[in-house]
Amino acid sequence: MTKFCLVFSLLIVVCFSVNAQINIKGKTVDDKTGQGIGFVSVSLLSLKDSTLIKGQVTDTVGIFELPGLLSGRYTLLFSSFGYSKLYRDVILENGPDNTIYLGDISMTTVASQLNEVIVSGQKPVFQRLADRLVLNISGNPLFTAAANTFDILKKIPGLRIDGDGTLQMSGGITPGIFIDGKPVPMSPEELQNYLASLSPDMIASIDIITNPSSKYNGEYKGIIDIKLKRDLTLGWKGNISTNIQQNEYHLADNNLSLTYKTRKIAYTARLGYTAGKSIYQYAALQHLANTNIMATNTRVLTGNNNFNYQLGADYSFAKGQHIEIMARAFQANRDIYSFNTLHTTDATAQKLISETYSVNNGGPKQHTYAVNLNYSGHLGNTQLEILSSLLKINNRQNEDIQTKNAATHYLLDYWKTNLENDILIRSVQADLSGNAGKGKWSAGGRFAFTTTKNKLRYDTLTHAAIFAPDSSRTNNFQYDEYISAGYVAYEGTVNKWSYGVSLRTEHTHSTGNAISQHELTTRDYLTWLPGFSFTFPLRPSQQLHLSYSRRMTRPNFAQLNPFRFYNSPLNYYVGNPYLLPSKTDMFTIAYTRRALNISVYFGRESDPMTRYPEYDSITNVLQYLGRNLPYNDFGGIDISFPLTIYSWWKMNHTVSGTYKKEKTPYHGVTYAIPVFDYTISGSQVFTLSKGITSDISYFYRSAGGRGLYTVKPMASVDLGVQKSWMKGRLNSRINYYDIFDTYFIRLKFREKSIIDNQLQHWNGNRKMAITLSYSFGKSTQKSKQENKNEEEKRAGM
Repeated sequence: MTKFCLVFSLLIVVCFSVNAQINIKGKTVDDKTGQGIGFVSVSLLSLKDSTLIKGQVTDTVGIFELPGLLSGRYTLLFSSFGYSKLYRDVILENGPDNTIYLGDISMTTVASQLNEVIVSGQKPVFQRLADRLVLNISGNPLFTAAANTFDILKKIPGLRIDGDGTLQMSGGITPGIFIDGKPVPMSPEELQNYLASLSPDMIASIDIITNPSSKYNGEYKGIIDIKLKRDLTLGWKGNISTNIQQNEYHLADNNLSLTYKTRKIAYTARLGYTAGKSIYQYAALQHLANTNIMATNTRVLTGNNNFNYQLGADYSFAKGQHIEIMARAFQANRDIYSFNTLHTTDATAQKLISETYSVNNGGPKQHTYAVNLNYSGHLGNTQLEILSSLLKINNRQNEDIQTKNAATHYLLDYWKTNLENDILIRSVQADLSGNAGKGKWSAGGRFAFTTTKNKLRYDTLTHAAIFAPDSSRTNNFQYDEYISAGYVAYEGTVNKWSYGVSLRTEHTHSTGNAISQHELTTRDYLTWLPGFSFTFPLRPSQQLHLSYSRRMTRPNFAQLNPFRFYNSPLNYYVGNPYLLPSKTDMFTIAYTRRALNISVYFGRESDPMTRYPEYDSITNVLQYLGRNLPYNDFGGIDISFPLTIYSWWKMNHTVSGTYKKEKTPYHGVTYAIPVFDYTISGSQVFTLSKGITSDISYFYRSAGGRGLYTVKPMASVDLGVQKSWMKGRLNSRINYYDIFDTYFIRLKFREKSIIDNQLQHWNGNRKMAITLSYSFGKSTQKSKQENKNEEEKRAGM
């Protein structure tokens, strides 16, 4: 802690004295209709040489705000497809509240542009803004038929959603999820539930940051920032929705959201309930050391009875001063029924050697409670933002596991388990920013303290017909982690290009206590995380962006816990308390020309964490052990290009290619096999008569690999249809996912001489879903700048 304080003190010293900040606010409107124009590019240029000072895109109703500006003379440039470019000179001077209101900015349509055949659409699907790619959602026909956030994320270049809902960006990166610029401290289960509850009607845009700067926590190798629609009217409104999914079983997800806004306070409430069953299947085929063949099949049914609650208030107690508090709870009450078979034959697969089956009845429960308290405002000449959170996750699970002979039903093994897992995360973060010279500085610090306690007891039925504790499987492990971090950053401009440099340091102190083993592991390390970026405007419609950053990944609790976690009676994985954190250095080059986006990335991950298989030829047990590898080289390219063929036919396609070479020492041989694969994904949207929108989406990924395993190709095709009713207040959607039932994850081990096995995972992706969403409410007052576009008026938003 002393080391960190010294380092952080040195970093803060570099902050400069600053002038008072000035904010510009306004709204772009159509000069004929007076309606707000969404997604207009707003650029603040130097009056002297037209150098870009700052840029932004207006929200769905045309409102924009450029904060943190220095006094002086500037030119504002407004540009949007279908409208003439508009230049306006402005003089910024310090005033009582340092805010300049420009009011409505009228823009004139250009008929020749609106009549083109092949364009990117009035609201471009993608826009490149410095370090991020902005995906415009609201009012965009490409996302009208999407049922929830997952359907939208499938169309993001370089982003893949696995069958279990896990998100992965290019390079195998798991992104951090932000909501309105703030990280979301949630358990994985709660986060998936929350994303599934958001419909396209609730989202204004999504920012994709593939190479975050040092301002962000070191654990974020990539960021997806979901910007929700802002409620611009005083009064109350709400939305109620239901999503019913059907494959072999049905699952219903129901949500209610309410908002009430006064001039000072905005209140929010959300209630959700999920009920029904989901299915997962796992299959493995392994040639044993004695030449026998063992086939494993596992079928898991999960019954859900889950609730989530959320209450929040945002209080503007003074000019430019906000305080926000939010409390939420998530209660997952599940019943799991798992049926596993082990079928062993001779090498010819004709003679049966043995056949057993296992039945596992479990009742996992997760109760999550969280409170967030945030502040933002001006303190003298600086902008201060404080984010604090408290998150408590309680997991409980009881299992009853019986293994029997398939022919005689004779009981072979009988286990009972009891799991108690408690996680407590406390964090606080403070960020300061101000102006210096021709740019902006920022500095901040963060502290997080995580405590994880795990008690897992196995009781085995003995020959005396009593249950006795199984010490080889029983687990009592506690993990404490303290993280202290600080950063400084500066963003500025030189001539026509802009740049950003940043430096972050994170100090980690962790203690892993394997109580049952009387083993204590302590770690203490300091990590430096630099970053820089450059943006070059080539032409008015072209831009080149270069960036570099170093990120880190700490081992999580499951990777460190040195006890067995069973997938089947003869298959389990074991954590490693001596795992080291990995560090990733990545470079990104992004080129944008109108709607075309090309991104190239490459880098190296040092000490990557992995699990490798070890097979016991005597017991036929297959275990997966954790360890660090020397390095992992990676690279790739993503190309996306949305097109409008006709006014009723729009499409978007993404082509991605990836490269990976992982140095893997294994059984006396060092493998460094280069793996290439490519992905083609796309969607075509047809706006039909009577307000009906249909969407066909498709995905194909070529053969590839994961370390010592090869991965077979996978593909899927989805269909969606959407229609609005009751002047837009009621929206209905029908979606049919993976209509050909082709989305399987299939892996095969590379070295048959060591382990000859292949695996297959299936998450029941083929399903039908029906979604109904109804918006309601009553406005008590509207301000000047609260005019809405036509689509939002029809929806009553």
